[in-house]
Formats: sequence, structure tokens, C-alpha cells
Amino acid sequence: MTELMEGIAIALQRKAEGKCVFCGKKEHENPKKDEIKPTEWKREAISGVGGNFAAQKTAIYPGNISPPLAYRSEGHHCLAFSSFIVDARTARKDRFAALNHYLEKKNYDPNNDNNTIDLPGRKTEGDTDKHANFKEFEKAVLAGKPLQLHIGGHKKEFMNASNTMIRDLVRTIQQNSICAKPDDSFKQKLLDKIKDAEDKAFKKTSAAESPWIAHPGPLAQAEAYVKSKHGINEIKYPSL
Repeated sequence: MTELMEGIAIALQRKAEGKCVFCGKKEHENPKKDEIKPTEWKREAISGVGGNFAAQKTAIYPGNISPPLAYRSEGHHCLAFSSFIVDARTARKDRFAALNHYLEKKNYDPNNDNNTIDLPGRKTEGDTDKHANFKEFEKAVLAGKPLQLHIGGHKKEFMNASNTMIRDLVRTIQQNSICAKPDDSFKQKLLDKIKDAEDKAFKKTSAAESPWIAHPGPLAQAEAYVKSKHGINEIKYPSL
């Protein structure tokens, strides 16, 4: 999939042409004329779920605790951090610059706990067992609370799903001229929509619903390993 972006250059061009910096239309009520600047959001270490329907979120973990005590977990962004910030480790830039700008005005940050899910983590350093990456996943299954594993280097299809969800959100706002709302209403609408997207991404990730699977190949191998080792017929992920 071609990389989906509406960077700062696009917003600057729209502003120079007297257009709404969000939708690019020349004439509508309350056109947005802000100077769009980089948010400078940085990827942070995340863990512990929260935000919307927090009780349902913690219920997918043993003992209703996140981060879980029954296995070693890793925090994972439900909407990928790279769906907000491209090249975060080298030359950070906003993927949808106007969206990020107005979200930041509402004190939004993609590292927030509503955008976090804890997943069974990767192998410990020095563990050479060929099934090492499956051990925390195995513990989660045996605790009766399976979640997909998290071992780094996410599959492109997963990243595209996150990018597309946000791109579609932006397109909906543009096509329906939601940016014509007064500034405060518009910013709140953006925040509400991004939180809804986080909720959908959490549910799809916890359910291991394709393409919201970070590592589909290793997950299939881990499932086969645990089923064979423990005589398990089915591994059922949570449906929220």
C-alpha cells in the first residue's frame, strides 16, 4: 500500500492558497487557518490499560490486572504510533499533520492509556529455546486469558490497517466539512473520533482479528505449539 500522508507541506500550501488547512476547501463556514506545526510527539514506553470501558479491558487479564502478573507483557499501541508519527526514530514527522495539530490542542498524545494494550511479550535475552518466544503466550493461554503475542517488527498488513483507519477518519471529516464547525466543537469532534478509533483498534487487537495481528505467522506457530503440548482444542480470544 502506498504510504498515506497529509504532511505539513500540504497544510502550508492550503493556507497559502486561502483554503481550509484541514479539508482544502476554499469556502465553508469557520475555515481552519492555523499555522500547522510539528507536534514533536515521541514514542514512549507504555503499559497498563485504561480510558474507555477500563473494567472490560482489565477483565481480559488474569486477576483483572494490567500489566498482568501471570506473564511478562509488553505495551502495544492499539493505533500504531507510526500512524501518527512517521520515522519516529530518525526524523519525526506528522503523518496527518492537521489532524495531529488539532488533537494536540485537546492535549491528546498517542501514548495515552486508552491507546494501550498489554500483550504477552517476547523471549528473555539469552533464551535459545526454539519456542522461547511462545512462553509468555503459553502462560496467558494456561491462565485462561489468551492474547496475541508481541515480539517486535509488526506485520505490514497490521500497520496498514491502523494507517487506513486514521486516513478514513480524516477523509470522513474532510468530505462532510466537519471542519466547518466552530473551533472548539471541531477539536472535540476530532478527539471523540480518534478515541472511537482507539476503542475499535483495542477490540480488534484483543480479539486477534485479521489484519489486526502483529505477528500472524509466529502466532499460528505459538497456537499450534500450545495446543499440541497441552492437548487444547481451541484458543479463544476475548470479544469485547
